[in-house]
Amino acid sequence: MKDQASIPGNYAVGQEINWEAPWIEVKLWVELPFWLMVENTTVSVEVGGHEFEIAIHENYFELHGGNLSDSKQGVIYRGPLKKSDDLSEEIRNFKRDRPDLPFMWRKCKTVLKIESRCNEDVWNTTQERDDVKKNSVSYRAAMNGIRYYLAELCRAHIPVVNKLLQGYRLATYDYFPYEVSPWDVPIWQIDHHANSVQSCLVPYREWDFKPMGFATPVGELTKKASSGEKLDAPTLPYKLIEEGDLKSALSVVPSPGEFELLDSLNLMERGDYSGAVRRITTALEVIVESVVANAVEAAEGKRSAVTFLKSTETNFRSRVEKYQELSGRTLSNGLGSEMYATRTLRHRIVHKGYRISAGERGRAQKCVDTGRWTYNWFENNKQRFDIREKKIAFRGLGRDIAAGIFPATITPEGVVISMFPH
Repeated sequence: MKDQASIPGNYAVGQEINWEAPWIEVKLWVELPFWLMVENTTVSVEVGGHEFEIAIHENYFELHGGNLSDSKQGVIYRGPLKKSDDLSEEIRNFKRDRPDLPFMWRKCKTVLKIESRCNEDVWNTTQERDDVKKNSVSYRAAMNGIRYYLAELCRAHIPVVNKLLQGYRLATYDYFPYEVSPWDVPIWQIDHHANSVQSCLVPYREWDFKPMGFATPVGELTKKASSGEKLDAPTLPYKLIEEGDLKSALSVVPSPGEFELLDSLNLMERGDYSGAVRRITTALEVIVESVVANAVEAAEGKRSAVTFLKSTETNFRSRVEKYQELSGRTLSNGLGSEMYATRTLRHRIVHKGYRISAGERGRAQKCVDTGRWTYNWFENNKQRFDIREKKIAFRGLGRDIAAGIFPATITPEGVVISMFPH
């Protein structure tokens, strides 16, 4: 058991980083999920008062050692297509030493290289070559903060990418490109003086295989780990439903608006925050119309229900109040106020062209979460509630939960990443 005196009284992710270290110039590489129909060129994009130089490459390839994978872990070269003899000596030696390993080229879609900057201490930590240091507990702890830093650095440049895409779309009206989110461009490369490191913004997008879990209960695992006992490798396949249960579930009839609710959850993960707010609002409108129609019909007859729905077609609040009156149930003030605040936000999106930025992700998430709880209340179905509200952490494995852990802004001097106050 580790000496209690050696255990720190507190810890904050990123505390090992020297936040006062100077900046160094880097290039951030990212492949778009589509082509920009333009030749290789360099453009300047202004965001936050800073001019970012972006090189657009249409002739890039990736050389994979081993299997082609979404995670790109096997990429050993990115750039214009080359004959084997023209590759670097390091790559040629690697290929010679691994004759059993397949090497495959993959054509990239449009690749962007953004000139930016990075904390020098962060970069130097990623370039550690001493295996003894790299295997130490302190280095592994430091690398957790480094990984979050690099992800925030790349994520901070998505508005830069989108500014370029906005200009391209306005100029061409190309049907296929769209503004991207971390889900669309999850894998980035940070380049400095011919060395590079990779960063993944969404863990789910890095999975080349389904994850495995532990069959041992969590409490027992924790006890073993704290005592220093080596844990066996996880062997339990990760699954959310049994095969037989899935067959039965295919006959389930969704509640009114339930697919809109599901869409809102998915749009949040894909980074379409405006779309998520619109969908959760629609889901609530649909479920409210259904339950109030049933309540009026039960109390006053079908004709009254039809008349009421027609007269309140644009009066959502009246429908909510009528339902509460007839059902004898009362929606909490907290959920009610959030529901109407979400509707106001949706009105701005739909009627005023407002777009929720990545910096307002928390606001959109609150709309979706409280909207889901409110949907549960109106639906009033214990079985559906349990499916939605139990095992949320298990279902959310692979989510982009580290976003914002280090606040990132763009200033006239360039990007700034800082440690969250603690």
